[in-house]
Amino acid sequence: MIPVLFRANSTNFDTYGIGVLRDCTFCEVTEERNGAYECQFKYPVTGSLYKEIVKERLVKAKPNDTAADQVFRIYRISTPINGQITVYAQHISYDLSGIAALQFESESISPTLAMEHIFQNTATPHNFTCQTDYSAPKAFSVTKPQSVRACLGGVAGSFLDLWGGEYEWDNFKVIHHQGRGQHTGVVIEYGKNLTALEHDDDNSGAYTDLLPYAVLTAEDGTETAVTLPEVLIPIVDTTLVQRKTLIKDFTEHFGTESPVTVDGLRAYANNYLQNNPLGTAIPTLTVSFEPLWKQPEYAAVLERVSLCDTVTIRHSVLGISAKAKVITTVYDTLAEKYVSITLGSAKANLLNTVSSTEAAVEEVVSQVDRFPTLMNSAIKNATGLITGQTGGYVVIHTADDNGQPYELLILDAPTIEEAVNVWRWNVGGLGFSSNGYNGPYETAITADGQIVANFITSGTLVANIIKAGVLQSQDGSSYWDLETGEVVLRAYATSEEVQEQSDRITGIEEQKMYRLVISSTHGNIFKNGNIKTTLYATVFSWDENITDTLDENQFIWTRVSDDPVTDAVWNAAHFGGSKSVDITAEDVDVQATFFCDLIDTTTRKSLLG
Repeated sequence: MIPVLFRANSTNFDTYGIGVLRDCTFCEVTEERNGAYECQFKYPVTGSLYKEIVKERLVKAKPNDTAADQVFRIYRISTPINGQITVYAQHISYDLSGIAALQFESESISPTLAMEHIFQNTATPHNFTCQTDYSAPKAFSVTKPQSVRACLGGVAGSFLDLWGGEYEWDNFKVIHHQGRGQHTGVVIEYGKNLTALEHDDDNSGAYTDLLPYAVLTAEDGTETAVTLPEVLIPIVDTTLVQRKTLIKDFTEHFGTESPVTVDGLRAYANNYLQNNPLGTAIPTLTVSFEPLWKQPEYAAVLERVSLCDTVTIRHSVLGISAKAKVITTVYDTLAEKYVSITLGSAKANLLNTVSSTEAAVEEVVSQVDRFPTLMNSAIKNATGLITGQTGGYVVIHTADDNGQPYELLILDAPTIEEAVNVWRWNVGGLGFSSNGYNGPYETAITADGQIVANFITSGTLVANIIKAGVLQSQDGSSYWDLETGEVVLRAYATSEEVQEQSDRITGIEEQKMYRLVISSTHGNIFKNGNIKTTLYATVFSWDENITDTLDENQFIWTRVSDDPVTDAVWNAAHFGGSKSVDITAEDVDVQATFFCDLIDTTTRKSLLG
């Protein structure tokens, strides 16, 4: 795929935007499990769109074999070297580092509600949506304003810290998986499709014991370190022979409402050990391979690899044979194939590191969409998806013995081997897979009456039993958490009341409310007759400066002093025709006050009320 350039504020990426970067000579996308997600490309200074490549603009690129095209925001452009610039761009989800989440606290809340609360109650408007596979409720809080991305991971008490999991970043959609990848059965083997292998077995992060502690601060400011009575917690599955202790501070988990206790310290320490395998070395394998599914002789293999998938690596010469999870992928967007994949345990991820980028907090803008609007939107979206398609390929499978058709396929490519998005319909049911013919099929209607889908939009739902974690209104204001029993109902004004207030506000906004401000170039008080200044009249309609749109004859200047006779002469001379007036000692005898009125030139009446 050739990358496509878009403007910084674009939200629709189904077009060609500013243009296709046809002169691009290099483009790679690197994604790490719960970590970095970046695009890097090179472009010649002689390219047709060279001047259009600026910071903050967006680039759409293919990130791997299976995902939809993703959008990346440019943050760095190198100085041209040998007639080429190198452009660095972060995935659009990095914008969450600049979106401010407000304080929030709940003693027991499902992850779905917690995540939706964070995304819907931000000080910065955004287009991101979220979903999670987890359902178990836990205590969750945002104790101080911080970025949405920090709430997702990287700090104590974040989603990754409490629930774990793996994130999938799909443009403006954030998906929190219990397990993102699949056990694909793909084998990368020496002599078959393995082209390069690097083995790294790092035990620098392995320990035999954990010494947890927390600092207790008294009212007078003195600090005392609290440790466990047994001091050390042994790591039972350690592979080390020499004793090695990890000393870790858990103070950040405690506060004024949850003081430091031995039991609490032990619980946090055990939870940390459960989520962090400190006893073993961290093996990683970086491999390069040739995807066999692109080779004609292996077309039926249908093997594709994605981030977080589990694959098998075999190298008979080095004696390596292991199953491991894909933790990093480097993908050549132009050639549409992997440069390398890294297998093993990630050395750094959102669990322990996150970008500290913060943005200025803007005024919150909240908008509530009612259900009929959602329903119409869903119908319109479905209609557009179905009626707007001109591509696609239909394949009918027939039995070898009698030639009877038994399966209907709708593909996004001419052959099954090349297809990524597949609709498959047979006697077992109807299903959709975004991972090729062999699935998995995330959306399906099966012959035994089951429907599998992430989101189902309906008008009226009739059911005997509904098994759910949370029943929630569309705007998230009212919900029933069936696992905790928590019920929250919110009341809103009727549509008539809302319309009445809306009409009233519209009426006020349509009125031309003028405000005139007089400013002086040299102050307002003068001594010893040393008077020389210019008065300017500036007119605002609400908060908009409209002075330049008004006729000078609409401005009437008047003077009020202790001499009414000379005031009348001065006022007659300045009856209209100027948005400013020069004031000297001749205009002020002892003391004078100057006014300016804005009039309608037709009626000669004041517009200032």
